[in-house]
Amino acid sequence: MHRPLGHVRRWRNRPVYRPLVDLLTMEERSLIITYRFDRATIQELCTQLEPDLMSAIRHPTGIPPQVKVLSVLHFLASGSFQTTVAMASGMSQPMFSNVLSRVLSALLKHMRSNIVIPQVEDLPTLKGDFYAMGQIPNIIGAIDGTHVALVAPPTGVNRCTGTGRVIIP
Repeated sequence: MHRPLGHVRRWRNRPVYRPLVDLLTMEERSLIITYRFDRATIQELCTQLEPDLMSAIRHPTGIPPQVKVLSVLHFLASGSFQTTVAMASGMSQPMFSNVLSRVLSALLKHMRSNIVIPQVEDLPTLKGDFYAMGQIPNIIGAIDGTHVALVAPPTGVNRCTGTGRVIIP
């Protein structure tokens, strides 16, 4: 059945995309447990990624950038399924999959300004500093304070000759 040309589709029940939390009222410790970042970092990340996450067409049911960022951070921090995180943030799984792709692309775009890869000449100093902190030898960096033992590099990873440093193009 065709609609008349001048007919505008009206939403019966507009979807409501709500932030998983109110960043201003949630305890700092809970934010770190849930998202692996503190309040200031999450707000800075939302501000930095907002231009990349805004829809080209201002749709009344569009998902706010903060909801997108919080949903993806929750997904990455929890290791949960897309369906579970999507339901918690009021989205369908396919919609969350699209949001995940857009937020990860935006994060990659800004990666160089937020992630520092150590230079070869800095490695001895880094190893010494980390050894002084925790008496664990041969540590050159930390992510989220989690110790991850690297046994062998994944297949297809480019490596520098003799340094064991992963190259990110």
